[in-house]
Amino acid sequence: MTLGLTFAEQGYEVHYIVDDFGQADLERVGNVTVHKVALKYMGGPNYYVIQAWVKLWRTLLKIGADIHLIKVPRDLLLVLGLFCRIFKKKLIFVGQSDADVDPAFLKKSSNLFSYWFFRIGMKWTDYVVAQNEKQKKGFAEIYRKRTRIIKNITTLPAMDEIQKEEYILWVGNSLPKKQPEKFLELAKSLPKYKFRMIMSLTPQNQDDSFIRTSLSEIPNLDYLGFVPFHKIGDYYQKASLFVSTSLSEGFPNTFLQAWQNSTPVISLHIDPDGIVTKNKLGRVSGTFEKLKYDVKEFMEDGTARMYIGENAKRYVEENHSPSTIVEQYLDLFRELMK
Repeated sequence: MTLGLTFAEQGYEVHYIVDDFGQADLERVGNVTVHKVALKYMGGPNYYVIQAWVKLWRTLLKIGADIHLIKVPRDLLLVLGLFCRIFKKKLIFVGQSDADVDPAFLKKSSNLFSYWFFRIGMKWTDYVVAQNEKQKKGFAEIYRKRTRIIKNITTLPAMDEIQKEEYILWVGNSLPKKQPEKFLELAKSLPKYKFRMIMSLTPQNQDDSFIRTSLSEIPNLDYLGFVPFHKIGDYYQKASLFVSTSLSEGFPNTFLQAWQNSTPVISLHIDPDGIVTKNKLGRVSGTFEKLKYDVKEFMEDGTARMYIGENAKRYVEENHSPSTIVEQYLDLFRELMK
Protein backbone atom coordinates (compact mmCIF):
# COMPACT_ATOMS: atom_id res chain seq x y z
CA MET A 1 0.00 0.00 0.00
CA THR A 2 2.94 2.34 0.61
CA LEU A 3 3.71 2.42 -3.12
CA GLY A 4 0.13 3.32 -4.03
CA LEU A 5 -0.16 5.98 -1.33
CA THR A 6 3.05 7.60 -2.58
CA PHE A 7 1.74 7.62 -6.17
CA ALA A 8 -1.47 9.22 -4.92
CA GLU A 9 0.46 11.89 -3.02
CA GLN A 10 2.00 12.90 -6.35
CA GLY A 11 -1.43 13.40 -7.94
CA TYR A 12 -2.01 10.02 -9.64
CA GLU A 13 -5.32 8.17 -9.42
CA VAL A 14 -4.61 4.85 -7.72
CA HIS A 15 -6.84 1.80 -7.24
CA TYR A 16 -6.16 -1.49 -5.47
CA ILE A 17 -8.11 -4.73 -6.00
CA VAL A 18 -7.90 -7.05 -2.99
CA ASP A 19 -9.48 -10.26 -1.71
CA ASP A 20 -12.40 -10.38 0.73
CA PHE A 21 -11.20 -9.86 4.30
CA GLY A 22 -14.59 -8.79 5.66
CA GLN A 23 -14.25 -5.20 4.50
CA ALA A 24 -16.76 -3.12 2.50
CA ASP A 25 -16.94 -3.51 -1.29
CA LEU A 26 -15.35 -0.08 -1.71
CA GLU A 27 -13.12 1.75 0.75
CA ARG A 28 -10.73 4.69 0.76
CA VAL A 29 -7.29 4.49 2.34
CA GLY A 30 -5.80 7.95 2.16
CA ASN A 31 -6.23 8.94 -1.49
CA VAL A 32 -6.27 5.32 -2.70
CA THR A 33 -9.49 3.50 -3.64
CA VAL A 34 -9.65 -0.15 -2.56
CA HIS A 35 -12.03 -2.56 -4.34
CA LYS A 36 -13.04 -5.97 -2.99
CA VAL A 37 -13.10 -9.00 -5.30
CA ALA A 38 -13.62 -12.27 -3.43
CA LEU A 39 -11.26 -15.02 -4.63
CA LYS A 40 -13.10 -17.91 -2.98
CA TYR A 41 -11.52 -20.51 -5.24
CA MET A 42 -8.16 -19.97 -3.56
CA GLY A 43 -8.26 -22.54 -0.81
CA GLY A 44 -11.87 -23.38 -1.78
CA PRO A 45 -13.90 -25.04 -4.55
CA ASN A 46 -12.73 -24.41 -8.12
CA TYR A 47 -16.27 -23.62 -9.30
CA TYR A 48 -15.79 -20.12 -7.85
CA VAL A 49 -13.15 -19.33 -10.50
CA ILE A 50 -15.49 -17.98 -13.19
CA GLN A 51 -17.48 -15.96 -10.66
CA ALA A 52 -14.28 -14.33 -9.36
CA TRP A 53 -12.94 -13.61 -12.84
CA VAL A 54 -16.22 -12.02 -14.01
CA LYS A 55 -16.26 -9.76 -10.93
CA LEU A 56 -12.61 -8.89 -11.55
CA TRP A 57 -13.26 -7.87 -15.17
CA ARG A 58 -16.26 -5.75 -14.17
CA THR A 59 -14.15 -4.01 -11.54
CA LEU A 60 -11.30 -3.43 -14.01
CA LEU A 61 -13.73 -1.92 -16.56
CA LYS A 62 -15.19 0.34 -13.88
CA ILE A 63 -11.74 1.58 -12.85
CA GLY A 64 -10.51 2.14 -16.42
CA ALA A 65 -6.80 2.29 -15.52
CA ASP A 66 -4.08 2.80 -18.13
CA ILE A 67 -1.42 0.75 -16.34
CA HIS A 68 -1.96 -2.42 -14.31
CA LEU A 69 0.53 -3.93 -11.85
CA ILE A 70 0.24 -7.41 -10.37
CA LYS A 71 2.48 -9.22 -7.93
CA VAL A 72 0.27 -11.93 -6.43
CA PRO A 73 -1.55 -14.23 -6.94
CA ARG A 74 0.29 -15.59 -9.96
CA ASP A 75 -2.70 -17.36 -11.51
CA LEU A 76 -4.57 -14.07 -11.94
CA LEU A 77 -1.94 -13.07 -14.49
CA LEU A 78 -3.88 -14.98 -17.17
CA VAL A 79 -7.20 -13.19 -16.77
CA LEU A 80 -5.53 -9.81 -16.20
CA GLY A 81 -3.25 -10.33 -19.20
CA LEU A 82 -6.21 -11.20 -21.42
CA PHE A 83 -8.08 -8.11 -20.22
CA CYS A 84 -5.12 -5.84 -20.99
CA ARG A 85 -4.61 -7.46 -24.40
CA ILE A 86 -8.26 -6.97 -25.42
CA PHE A 87 -8.63 -3.42 -24.08
CA LYS A 88 -5.12 -2.30 -25.07
CA LYS A 89 -3.92 -1.53 -21.55
CA LYS A 90 -0.40 -1.89 -20.16
CA LEU A 91 0.47 -4.73 -17.80
CA ILE A 92 3.50 -5.00 -15.50
CA PHE A 93 4.27 -8.15 -13.53
CA VAL A 94 6.26 -7.54 -10.34
CA GLY A 95 8.38 -10.57 -9.43
CA GLN A 96 7.81 -11.87 -5.94
CA SER A 97 10.17 -14.80 -5.56
CA ASP A 98 13.11 -16.50 -7.26
CA ALA A 99 10.65 -19.35 -7.83
CA ASP A 100 9.06 -17.20 -10.54
CA VAL A 101 12.07 -17.96 -12.74
CA ASP A 102 12.25 -21.66 -11.86
CA PRO A 103 9.65 -23.38 -14.09
CA ALA A 104 10.51 -26.84 -12.79
CA PHE A 105 9.89 -25.77 -9.19
CA LEU A 106 6.68 -23.94 -10.12
CA LYS A 107 5.34 -26.96 -11.97
CA LYS A 108 6.10 -29.20 -9.00
CA SER A 109 4.77 -26.85 -6.31
CA SER A 110 1.66 -25.47 -8.09
CA ASN A 111 -1.41 -27.20 -9.42
CA LEU A 112 -1.46 -27.62 -13.19
CA PHE A 113 -3.99 -24.84 -13.82
CA SER A 114 -2.10 -22.26 -11.73
CA TYR A 115 1.14 -23.15 -13.48
CA TRP A 116 -0.25 -22.70 -16.98
CA PHE A 117 -2.30 -19.61 -16.04
CA PHE A 118 0.98 -18.01 -14.98
CA ARG A 119 2.99 -19.17 -18.02
CA ILE A 120 0.36 -18.02 -20.51
CA GLY A 121 -0.26 -14.79 -18.61
CA MET A 122 3.45 -13.97 -18.74
CA LYS A 123 3.20 -13.88 -22.54
CA TRP A 124 0.73 -10.99 -22.28
CA THR A 125 2.75 -8.79 -19.93
CA ASP A 126 4.39 -5.66 -21.32
CA TYR A 127 7.18 -5.46 -18.77
CA VAL A 128 8.53 -7.27 -15.71
CA VAL A 129 9.98 -5.72 -12.57
CA ALA A 130 12.55 -7.96 -10.91
CA GLN A 131 13.80 -7.81 -7.35
CA ASN A 132 17.33 -9.04 -8.00
CA GLU A 133 19.79 -9.98 -10.75
CA LYS A 134 18.83 -13.66 -10.71
CA GLN A 135 15.21 -12.78 -11.43
CA LYS A 136 16.14 -10.21 -14.08
CA LYS A 137 18.19 -12.77 -15.97
CA GLY A 138 15.51 -15.46 -15.62
CA PHE A 139 12.61 -13.29 -16.80
CA ALA A 140 14.66 -12.21 -19.82
CA GLU A 141 15.92 -15.67 -20.76
CA ILE A 142 12.92 -17.89 -19.88
CA TYR A 143 10.02 -15.58 -20.71
CA ARG A 144 11.75 -13.23 -23.19
CA LYS A 145 10.49 -10.20 -21.32
CA ARG A 146 11.83 -6.68 -20.99
CA THR A 147 12.93 -6.52 -17.38
CA ARG A 148 14.47 -4.05 -14.98
CA ILE A 149 15.28 -4.20 -11.29
CA ILE A 150 13.31 -1.92 -8.99
CA LYS A 151 14.03 -2.55 -5.35
CA ASN A 152 11.31 -3.12 -2.78
CA ILE A 153 9.91 -0.08 -1.02
CA THR A 154 9.93 0.38 2.74
CA THR A 155 6.51 -0.35 4.16
CA LEU A 156 6.68 0.59 7.84
CA PRO A 157 6.48 4.12 9.25
CA ALA A 158 9.84 5.62 10.15
CA MET A 159 10.70 5.39 13.85
CA ASP A 160 12.40 8.40 15.42
CA GLU A 161 13.34 6.63 18.63
CA ILE A 162 14.27 2.94 18.69
CA GLN A 163 14.56 1.06 21.98
CA LYS A 164 15.77 -2.52 21.86
CA GLU A 165 14.79 -5.48 24.01
CA GLU A 166 16.71 -8.73 24.28
CA TYR A 167 14.87 -11.07 21.93
CA ILE A 168 15.27 -12.72 18.52
CA LEU A 169 12.42 -12.30 16.03
CA TRP A 170 10.99 -14.45 13.21
CA VAL A 171 8.20 -13.15 10.94
CA GLY A 172 6.70 -15.05 8.03
CA ASN A 173 3.88 -17.22 6.79
CA SER A 174 3.17 -20.95 7.00
CA LEU A 175 4.42 -21.90 3.53
CA PRO A 176 6.89 -24.81 3.68
CA LYS A 177 9.64 -22.76 2.00
CA LYS A 178 9.72 -20.46 5.05
CA GLN A 179 10.81 -23.41 7.24
CA PRO A 180 9.25 -22.12 10.49
CA GLU A 181 10.17 -25.42 12.16
CA LYS A 182 13.84 -24.37 11.92
CA PHE A 183 13.13 -21.39 14.16
CA LEU A 184 11.59 -23.71 16.74
CA GLU A 185 14.72 -25.84 16.59
CA LEU A 186 16.89 -22.74 16.95
CA ALA A 187 15.01 -21.53 20.03
CA LYS A 188 15.18 -24.97 21.61
CA SER A 189 18.93 -25.20 21.02
CA LEU A 190 19.63 -21.75 22.54
CA PRO A 191 17.59 -21.73 25.78
CA LYS A 192 19.57 -18.78 27.16
CA TYR A 193 17.90 -16.32 24.78
CA LYS A 194 14.32 -15.15 24.31
CA PHE A 195 12.62 -15.77 20.93
CA ARG A 196 9.43 -14.32 19.45
CA MET A 197 7.60 -15.74 16.45
CA ILE A 198 4.91 -14.15 14.28
CA MET A 199 3.28 -16.33 11.62
CA SER A 200 0.29 -15.82 9.35
CA LEU A 201 -1.49 -18.87 7.96
CA THR A 202 -1.89 -19.37 4.20
CA PRO A 203 -4.70 -21.08 2.24
CA GLN A 204 -2.16 -23.78 1.34
CA ASN A 205 -1.29 -24.44 4.99
CA GLN A 206 -3.71 -23.37 7.71
CA ASP A 207 -2.22 -25.51 10.45
CA ASP A 208 0.10 -24.17 13.14
CA SER A 209 -0.51 -27.00 15.60
CA PHE A 210 3.10 -28.16 15.16
CA ILE A 211 4.14 -24.91 16.83
CA ARG A 212 1.51 -24.77 19.54
CA THR A 213 2.13 -28.35 20.65
CA SER A 214 5.87 -27.62 20.94
CA LEU A 215 5.61 -24.54 23.16
CA SER A 216 5.69 -26.47 26.43
CA GLU A 217 9.11 -27.83 25.39
CA ILE A 218 10.43 -24.37 24.40
CA PRO A 219 9.66 -22.00 27.31
CA ASN A 220 11.93 -19.29 25.84
CA LEU A 221 9.72 -19.02 22.71
CA ASP A 222 6.77 -16.62 22.61
CA TYR A 223 4.49 -17.56 19.70
CA LEU A 224 2.18 -14.67 18.74
CA GLY A 225 0.53 -16.19 15.67
CA PHE A 226 -0.91 -13.55 13.33
CA VAL A 227 -0.20 -9.90 14.12
CA PRO A 228 -1.96 -7.12 12.14
CA PHE A 229 0.39 -5.16 9.91
CA HIS A 230 -0.23 -1.85 11.69
CA LYS A 231 1.09 -3.41 14.92
CA ILE A 232 4.03 -5.39 13.57
CA GLY A 233 6.52 -2.53 13.45
CA ASP A 234 6.72 -2.47 17.24
CA TYR A 235 8.15 -6.01 17.27
CA TYR A 236 10.86 -5.19 14.71
CA GLN A 237 11.69 -2.02 16.60
CA LYS A 238 12.32 -3.87 19.87
CA ALA A 239 14.04 -6.98 18.45
CA SER A 240 17.78 -7.45 18.90
CA LEU A 241 18.02 -9.71 15.83
CA PHE A 242 15.80 -10.86 12.98
CA VAL A 243 16.24 -14.45 11.79
CA SER A 244 15.25 -15.77 8.36
CA THR A 245 15.03 -19.53 7.80
CA SER A 246 13.58 -19.34 4.27
CA LEU A 247 14.74 -21.55 1.44
CA SER A 248 13.57 -19.23 -1.34
CA GLU A 249 12.71 -15.55 -1.57
CA GLY A 250 12.93 -12.65 -3.99
CA PHE A 251 13.81 -9.63 -1.89
CA PRO A 252 12.15 -10.17 1.49
CA ASN A 253 10.15 -7.24 2.85
CA THR A 254 10.87 -8.67 6.29
CA PHE A 255 14.55 -7.78 5.78
CA LEU A 256 13.66 -4.17 4.97
CA GLN A 257 11.30 -3.98 7.95
CA ALA A 258 14.06 -5.22 10.25
CA TRP A 259 16.66 -2.85 8.79
CA GLN A 260 14.26 0.10 9.00
CA ASN A 261 14.29 -0.51 12.72
CA SER A 262 18.07 -0.93 13.08
CA THR A 263 17.73 -4.70 13.50
CA PRO A 264 20.48 -6.91 11.98
CA VAL A 265 19.36 -9.88 9.89
CA ILE A 266 20.76 -13.37 10.38
CA SER A 267 19.74 -15.39 7.32
CA LEU A 268 20.06 -19.15 6.99
CA HIS A 269 20.16 -19.06 3.16
CA ILE A 270 18.79 -15.88 1.58
CA ASP A 271 21.08 -13.06 0.44
CA PRO A 272 19.60 -11.34 -2.65
CA ASP A 273 22.46 -10.17 -4.90
CA GLY A 274 24.78 -10.55 -1.91
CA ILE A 275 23.59 -7.30 -0.30
CA VAL A 276 23.54 -8.64 3.27
CA THR A 277 27.19 -9.61 3.06
CA LYS A 278 28.43 -6.75 0.86
CA ASN A 279 26.74 -4.01 2.86
CA LYS A 280 27.33 -5.46 6.34
CA LEU A 281 23.63 -5.76 7.17
CA GLY A 282 23.88 -8.95 9.18
CA ARG A 283 25.11 -12.47 8.48
CA VAL A 284 24.30 -15.28 6.00
CA SER A 285 24.94 -18.55 7.80
CA GLY A 286 24.49 -21.27 5.17
CA THR A 287 24.05 -24.13 7.65
CA PHE A 288 21.95 -24.57 10.76
CA GLU A 289 25.00 -25.06 12.99
CA LYS A 290 26.48 -21.81 11.70
CA LEU A 291 23.12 -20.10 12.23
CA LYS A 292 23.24 -21.05 15.91
CA TYR A 293 26.80 -19.76 16.17
CA ASP A 294 25.97 -16.46 14.44
CA VAL A 295 22.92 -15.79 16.60
CA LYS A 296 24.85 -16.52 19.76
CA GLU A 297 27.79 -14.34 18.69
CA PHE A 298 25.57 -11.35 17.90
CA MET A 299 23.52 -11.69 21.07
CA GLU A 300 26.72 -11.59 23.12
CA ASP A 301 28.10 -8.53 21.29
CA GLY A 302 25.85 -5.50 21.73
CA THR A 303 28.38 -3.18 20.10
CA ALA A 304 28.38 -5.19 16.86
CA ARG A 305 24.58 -5.32 16.86
CA MET A 306 24.37 -1.55 17.27
CA TYR A 307 26.92 -0.88 14.51
CA ILE A 308 25.25 -3.18 12.00
CA GLY A 309 21.77 -1.98 12.98
CA GLU A 310 22.69 1.66 12.35
CA ASN A 311 24.38 0.72 9.08
CA ALA A 312 21.28 -1.22 7.99
CA LYS A 313 19.01 1.74 8.73
CA ARG A 314 21.18 4.02 6.58
CA TYR A 315 21.20 1.48 3.75
CA VAL A 316 17.39 1.30 3.67
CA GLU A 317 16.99 5.08 3.77
CA GLU A 318 19.38 5.51 0.84
CA ASN A 319 18.12 2.65 -1.36
CA HIS A 320 14.50 1.81 -0.53
CA SER A 321 12.75 5.05 0.46
CA PRO A 322 9.30 5.70 -1.07
CA SER A 323 10.48 8.75 -3.02
CA THR A 324 13.38 6.83 -4.58
CA ILE A 325 11.36 3.75 -5.58
CA VAL A 326 8.30 5.65 -6.86
CA GLU A 327 10.44 7.71 -9.20
CA GLN A 328 11.85 4.51 -10.70
CA TYR A 329 8.31 3.21 -11.33
CA LEU A 330 7.25 6.52 -12.86
CA ASP A 331 10.21 6.32 -15.24
CA LEU A 332 9.00 2.86 -16.29
CA PHE A 333 5.43 4.12 -16.76
CA ARG A 334 6.65 6.96 -18.97
CA GLU A 335 8.56 4.47 -21.12
CA LEU A 336 5.52 2.20 -21.53
CA MET A 337 3.13 5.05 -22.42
CA LYS A 338 5.28 6.54 -25.19
